[in-house]
Amino acid sequence: MTDRFRRTLGELGVHKGLVPPCRVDSLAVGPGAAIAQVRVTRQRCYEVRIGLPTFGKQVWTAVTAAVVEDEVTTAALLDGRVPDDIERFFAAEQVPLFPETRELSLDCTCPGTKVPCDHLVAGLIALVDETDGDPFAMFALRGRDRTTLLEEIGRQAGARITAPPTDAETPGLAEVMDDFFDWGPAGDITRPAKRQPPAGAALGLLGEVPPLAATVDGTSVTELLRPLYRALTGRE
Repeated sequence: MTDRFRRTLGELGVHKGLVPPCRVDSLAVGPGAAIAQVRVTRQRCYEVRIGLPTFGKQVWTAVTAAVVEDEVTTAALLDGRVPDDIERFFAAEQVPLFPETRELSLDCTCPGTKVPCDHLVAGLIALVDETDGDPFAMFALRGRDRTTLLEEIGRQAGARITAPPTDAETPGLAEVMDDFFDWGPAGDITRPAKRQPPAGAALGLLGEVPPLAATVDGTSVTELLRPLYRALTGRE
C-alpha cells in the first residue's frame, strides 16, 4: 500500500537498499510531522523532522462519510486493517493520502546543508517502515489518529445501521396524488357527524370510579351523583 510513498522517496534519491551511516533511536508520528532521533555516534545525536500538511475537517468529514457507505472498507478498518485501495476515498476529494515530493518539509539539526542529509534519509526510511507496519500512522500524519478516526467511523456506521429504512417513511404528497381521490368520498367535512354516546355510558363510567371517601350528611358522594348521571343519560 505504501508503494506511492516509496516512489516519492525514490524521487529524493532515497530507497530501502540505502544504508546511511547512522541509526534511528526513536520515531514519533503525529499530526503534520514525524520526529526522529538519529544517532551518529554514542555522544552525537540529531533530531530530524519530516513535515506533511494535514487535511482539514471538510476533507476528513467527506472521506469518513464515503468510507461508512462502503461496508467492506468500514468492516476492515474497524477490524484494524487498512484496505489496499483506501487511497481512492482521498482521491475522490482530490487530495493524496501518501505524500508527494512537493509536500514534504524536511529539516535536521545537523550542521550540513544537503537535503536530504544522511540523517533525513534514515528518518524517511524509518517512516516508510513505520507506515508499512502500521498504515494508520499515515492517517495520523494527515491529521486523524487511529482512535479518533475509528471512533467517528464506528459512530456513523452505528447510526446508519440503526436508522429506519427509507421505505418505512411517510410518503410525500406528490407520491399519493395519483390515487388520492380513489380512496372514497371524504364526506361533508363542513358538517361533522354528531356522535352520541351509548345510553348509560356515563352512568357506567361512574360505576367504574373507585368509591370516594367523601360523604355529605353520611351519604357517599358517588351515590349522590348517581341521580344526576341518570338524568344526563336519559335513564331512570
